[in-house]
Amino acid sequence: MATNASGRRKADATPVDEAARLRPRARPAMADRRAKILQVAAQRFAEFGFAATTVRQIADSVNIQSGSLFHHFATKEEMLHEIVCDAVVQMQDNVIRISRASIDAEHRLVALILLELGELTRNQEIHAILYNERKLFRHREEFAYVVQAKKKAYLAWRSVLQAGVKSKLFRPNLDVYLTISTVLRMLNIAADWYKNEVGSSLDVIGSYTLDQVIDFHLNFILSAVRAPLRTSEPIPRQACKELAKFQISRTLPR
Repeated sequence: MATNASGRRKADATPVDEAARLRPRARPAMADRRAKILQVAAQRFAEFGFAATTVRQIADSVNIQSGSLFHHFATKEEMLHEIVCDAVVQMQDNVIRISRASIDAEHRLVALILLELGELTRNQEIHAILYNERKLFRHREEFAYVVQAKKKAYLAWRSVLQAGVKSKLFRPNLDVYLTISTVLRMLNIAADWYKNEVGSSLDVIGSYTLDQVIDFHLNFILSAVRAPLRTSEPIPRQACKELAKFQISRTLPR
């Protein structure tokens, strides 16, 4: 991954190294302008897609000339790196942390669901980009770190479900891959609906609190994965709240 139009991502660079390379030091006023550009870019990438968003549209939204924008970012791809890098690495670290906790698999699964829905709604635009642009990330070498972080997170989810099957907390015939992919899609869609459906013809968001949305998904998912004799057991949401809190696991260099 590189910060100029013709660059390629160095093969031995880590996501943290890349984050440092992608963030040149800036004076306070320039840093404020960069932050505003990234805010606008994230909004447009999330709503309209990366490919459909032009540099001119971003520049117009922050009232600068397109040429001036290139004083801050060499390419549109560099903006995308800035937007997603920290989020995807931090999410990976939190998922791995929860998956390794010294508690039973069901508590870890509940914590993972709480973490996901919490972050997907708190940083919905960034995670919408990570979800909607997954094909781009898979096919662009400079975004290989996104794919790697997603894979590590998937493996952490898989270890939790496999542990639940082994300990007989979850169904013995559970299809782990399909369960994870379905749950993650479900949570992404739920976050998008909760944050963005206001004003639609089917607008019922005002009828639900975020806690109600979370409780529904916890109940729905656990009903699907629990061993049949356990389906009526209470859901340990409160016991998992502390573990599920998003943690800044490392400070990425800037």
